[in-house]
Amino acid sequence: MNVFSQSDNPLSVTLLILPDSSMMSVACALDPMRAANRIARRTVFDWRIETLDGEPVTLTCGLPVAAQSAFGRQSGDDVLIIIAGFDQHFYADKIVVGKLAILARHYKMVGGVEAGSWLMARAGLLNGHRATTHWEDHEIFTERHPEVDVVPDRFVIDRRYFTTGGASPTFDLMLHLIRSRLGVSFSMQVASVFIYDQAHESSHAQPLMSLGRLSSMEPRIAAAIRVMEAHIDEPITVYQISSKIELSVRMLESLFAETLQISPGKYYRQLRLQAASRLMIETRVSLQEVAVRTGFNSLTAFSRAFKNHFGASPGKWRKLSSR
Repeated sequence: MNVFSQSDNPLSVTLLILPDSSMMSVACALDPMRAANRIARRTVFDWRIETLDGEPVTLTCGLPVAAQSAFGRQSGDDVLIIIAGFDQHFYADKIVVGKLAILARHYKMVGGVEAGSWLMARAGLLNGHRATTHWEDHEIFTERHPEVDVVPDRFVIDRRYFTTGGASPTFDLMLHLIRSRLGVSFSMQVASVFIYDQAHESSHAQPLMSLGRLSSMEPRIAAAIRVMEAHIDEPITVYQISSKIELSVRMLESLFAETLQISPGKYYRQLRLQAASRLMIETRVSLQEVAVRTGFNSLTAFSRAFKNHFGASPGKWRKLSSR
């Protein structure tokens, strides 16, 4: 049943795309298959795009994606990949979720890209399984679905199901699929088509902040930022951060000033406030809960810091972002 094993047979894939999905997530699932077919000069992957009603869907960037059929009109492909965005609950009601639970039995494996994991969890497919989702949703996903073993990995494969944290992890997953079926050399050729040389292991954690070249240019700052990310809800002191990465406070402050033109303490606060902003935009948790999750000891202190940084109160920010 596991399609992640060596095979020369074409793999049939259904891509179920929901409205408000990310174009990057769609591309990272689809384009590696296209490149594999081009390099192999034969059909390695045979895919079909479906939407819930068979009509085109509009991605978050505003571009439409045409469908070849409505979800469930044809079934029996090897793999079903569900691609969804943060608003998946607006488009997939209980009827859709129930349909997914039934139709999932017809596929050898089912995967969820980004918020696709939410649909799988709502359908009961991930009960008792390890899974992941986009890092912004980890905490609330864990609260809503305690029956799922949620981990912060880039992608997870557990028996018949696989999940990814977003666009880049999906690209890593597809390269892993190609490597598993057609070998390391072939997957390297596919990666080279996209000039991609940053393949990650599935168990690598999803970063809150993509550090890009900073990790190699100044790994000590990158290490400090990773420590900050691990302590968003319970902030630690700059002294504790510097101790964890075996630097003096003076050296850490000097590195931040030279490289990022900001103090480590101020950067840490901005990181927490950015996390607060995302929580307010992407969830409906109370402002008090947002304050707690981002390490502020009172709603008053949180509101003051938020307004100083963003120029608007948390409540006004949430209203403006929901328009």
